[in-house]
Amino acid sequence: MSIYSFDKLMAAIESEDFAGDINGIPIINYESGLHGILQKPGLGPLHTEFDGKGNAYTTFFISSEVVKWDVESLEVLDRQSTFYSPGHLVIPGGETRKPEGKYLVAMNKITKDRYLPTGPELAHSAQLFDISGEKMKLVLDFPTKGEPHYAQAISAGKIVPNVKKFYRIEDNGHPRAAKGEGQARVEREGKEVHVYMTAIRSHLAPDNIEGIKMDDEVYFHITNLEQDWDVPHGFAVQGATNAELLVMPGQTRTLKWKPFKPGVFAFYCTDFCSALHQEMSGYVRVSPANSDVPLKWGLNNENTTAANMREQAEQQLAQRVDD
Repeated sequence: MSIYSFDKLMAAIESEDFAGDINGIPIINYESGLHGILQKPGLGPLHTEFDGKGNAYTTFFISSEVVKWDVESLEVLDRQSTFYSPGHLVIPGGETRKPEGKYLVAMNKITKDRYLPTGPELAHSAQLFDISGEKMKLVLDFPTKGEPHYAQAISAGKIVPNVKKFYRIEDNGHPRAAKGEGQARVEREGKEVHVYMTAIRSHLAPDNIEGIKMDDEVYFHITNLEQDWDVPHGFAVQGATNAELLVMPGQTRTLKWKPFKPGVFAFYCTDFCSALHQEMSGYVRVSPANSDVPLKWGLNNENTTAANMREQAEQQLAQRVDD
């Protein structure tokens, strides 16, 4: 197996040490970039990564193995069978300047007799090797997705200090956000109806809406009022065949819905969030296009209208002035 030196390749480019060209692209002389030949490493070399200790690890697809070899001396130091045909492998940081040479994962292909046939594309096999010592040791064999391909890994110690666990609702800059249940409302803009909805364990607000008409385009702007990490909410509305939403803590996302017939339609949270998850639902009533049903919305059957909201806002403002 030919091993090339990056420094020699760069030197050959700078000195224009070429053996010709193909379609105007210079071809470096083979010997000029060559570090050496790794003798009899295996059959079908596919992917190589490094451990930061002067060693490289290469998968061999045909001979079904991972081979450890010394980068400088080009000596094969160890080989371990993967029992199947390995494609890519991954060492945490294995393609960086500071590899973490403790573990290696070999991702194998064509392992159709290894796991139960659970679908058209079968689960494939992967193996975790301990590479901290002189010899590789297989410590775990586990299923992975079909056609496992190129991957990267880093240690948990690099991730944990940077995990964000609190999402301030005040930092939500979405123009359609409702940053509290008091801001939940429904507004009509011609044929567009915008529903400013909040989601929190365990209800949606508003949870009943009337006055939507055929030919309206309805935009549900869902703000997740949860601020703790890993408390997402989902949203779907009956008859929406294009998508559903997954709304992360402190986030606002929008779902467009086009009513397809008059009637009453359910909307609901699609991501389990608590023991009262089933309470996170509501209904929207769609009337004929020529209907005079006013736009109303509310929570727990306490409906309001745009006029009511204006009146309440004026009363609150007047109260502040008096105070």
